[in-house]
Amino acid sequence: MAKPSFNPHDYDSLGNGNLPGVQLDTTLDLNATDGSGHILNGSGNPATHWEVESNGKIQIGSNIHWRTGDQAQPDSVDNQGVLHYTMPAGPQVIDPAHNVSADKPNRGATAFDFSFSTGHNGSTETIEHFLANGGEFHFKIDLDPGKGTNYLDLHAVFDPVHNTGGSHVVWATDSGQILIADDAGTAQVTQNSQNLAFYQSLIDVDPHTPGIQTGGISPAGQYDVQEVVIDNHHEVANIHSQLLLV
Repeated sequence: MAKPSFNPHDYDSLGNGNLPGVQLDTTLDLNATDGSGHILNGSGNPATHWEVESNGKIQIGSNIHWRTGDQAQPDSVDNQGVLHYTMPAGPQVIDPAHNVSADKPNRGATAFDFSFSTGHNGSTETIEHFLANGGEFHFKIDLDPGKGTNYLDLHAVFDPVHNTGGSHVVWATDSGQILIADDAGTAQVTQNSQNLAFYQSLIDVDPHTPGIQTGGISPAGQYDVQEVVIDNHHEVANIHSQLLLV
């Protein structure tokens, strides 16, 4: 499928309702990096070429990429501020054109990374304090491969018992089930990388049959991913990406 003509460098920011706007192809705040151009999650992952939204003390970032390979930029951005990407479905396979050097049959070819920070603009507020005082971080993953959405809405919990290192942040469902427990980061930053392979048992490839009919690793379809921050009962940051996996 040919990608639409779109150059993110033509835009300084793209509005999203009343929010400040997403900065395309940019670099995370220094406090969300190791000081040498890499993020705090994983080893050697770039802090450049992210999509970023900043508002007051908050900065969030999104990085869509070929797993172990190149980063992607949006094909287009619609008038609602949704970032649209066309990326590969199925498991990770060797792809020299996108610097993927190995097969990984139990991981999807497309990965999506997030970064949440309370340290923008010199803020000293910690994630622990922000969450304890009513702030909310949400990471929403659409598990419906059709054109509709069926969000798995995970919220951040400061939990040094279950995440003993990094940011001490875990991501849980409304019922308290922890689904992500290994975020890296600091007292002000929490980061991780996700993959639809982690959620294979929850993706229903046949919505017309009762129950969940699972498909292969990272099935083809349309998936939405959102990073949302709420403060004082108001949404203050939101990056909404829509991935067309083909």
